[in-house]
Amino acid sequence: MIKQLLLICSLALISGIQSTFAQNVKNEPLEYNYIKLPLTPLPSTIKNYQSTIFAPFEVENDKKKAAYEAELAVEEAKYQKEMQEYPAKLKAAEDVYALEMAEWEKKSLAEKVVEKQLLNENNKPVKRLPSTPYKRTIPQPQLKSSYDYPALCATYIILGGYNNSFENSVKIDVTLNGFDYTHPKQVSEVKQMTSVKNGVSSSYSETYYHIEFSYRHTMSVRVTLPDGKELFFVTPQELNTYKIYKSGETKTSQVINEEVLVKTYEEKILQENLKLINDLVNDKIGFKRELRKTEFSYVKGKDDLYADLMLGYNVGTSALKSLLDDPESAKTKLESVVKTYSIALEESELENKKARIDKEVTTMIYFNLLEVYFALSNVAEAEKIFGIFNTMSLSSSTSKQKGIYESLFTDLKKRIAANQ
Repeated sequence: MIKQLLLICSLALISGIQSTFAQNVKNEPLEYNYIKLPLTPLPSTIKNYQSTIFAPFEVENDKKKAAYEAELAVEEAKYQKEMQEYPAKLKAAEDVYALEMAEWEKKSLAEKVVEKQLLNENNKPVKRLPSTPYKRTIPQPQLKSSYDYPALCATYIILGGYNNSFENSVKIDVTLNGFDYTHPKQVSEVKQMTSVKNGVSSSYSETYYHIEFSYRHTMSVRVTLPDGKELFFVTPQELNTYKIYKSGETKTSQVINEEVLVKTYEEKILQENLKLINDLVNDKIGFKRELRKTEFSYVKGKDDLYADLMLGYNVGTSALKSLLDDPESAKTKLESVVKTYSIALEESELENKKARIDKEVTTMIYFNLLEVYFALSNVAEAEKIFGIFNTMSLSSSTSKQKGIYESLFTDLKKRIAANQ
């Protein structure tokens, strides 16, 4: 009986210890802005940029519009000439008819009967009026869409960290080649479906409809220094490849409004491609304000057992969100977070599941620190963490997350070196 009581007490004690250090790591989404350093920074003497958008197809548009206007003018001149001549032609026709009627009226009744019945001829004059002048409709030419190019530049082609000014500026010239597409068509697809009724399943065919067309909007960008020297010229390959638009599926036939559908999608693709061009340029030479979407974690435990880590989480998220608006204060806060986490890591016991800072919490702290070091551009400390991770047995998901951060810091290291 005494042994049983001792066993129960021991189990209760162990359970109490386990519950004391029970933890639940919570990963929360976090978004913040930071400045992404360029891979090939410009000379420090350059502070300004100028961007332009040029569309070669506007020349062809102008030719087509000029030809259309010329044809309209020719047709209008022809119409006006015929309208002026029409009264005279009408009078001449009336005069001819009057003369022919006068001659016909001179014939005797017998002559008219003979012509009509025996000769099977009806020689009674017929009034032959000239056709009313008709102005032919000239079909409007098919033109590629034109835009307010200065407005597009001001909205989409912006070099981060530089002023939009002419003086000693780097030139960013974007060329639009126009939206190419195939005519939208309706596509039907027969699918085999299964239904269950009264516990019995049966198969049947169902036809689904959708609209699709192929499209591309190719663009290129040329960047030149103030002295005219070309820095780079790029035609993104992903913009040269045709992609396929597919509408949602319906069980009924769909109506195609080609003009509205194509125009709407053209606007969308234009904006997306200009953003891609802008990102490409900024990646090479700009100091772009970049949005980072990541996670920052804390430990949910009983009482105030993890109050230090919760403080680190709160201060860290607050500092990251204010990184660009108040950089000095944010940096001070992030350094305090590093200190808080470093103290907590002194308790780390990877093999002790009952420890306050066990393997799961330790791993969480390291990933939070990696995010802080990224914001502080501290590659050296991040590499120390990667070295520690290499000595640990990590799950596949943790290894994947580690790999993402390693790529992030490899890129950051390259950019820091380029900007020194």
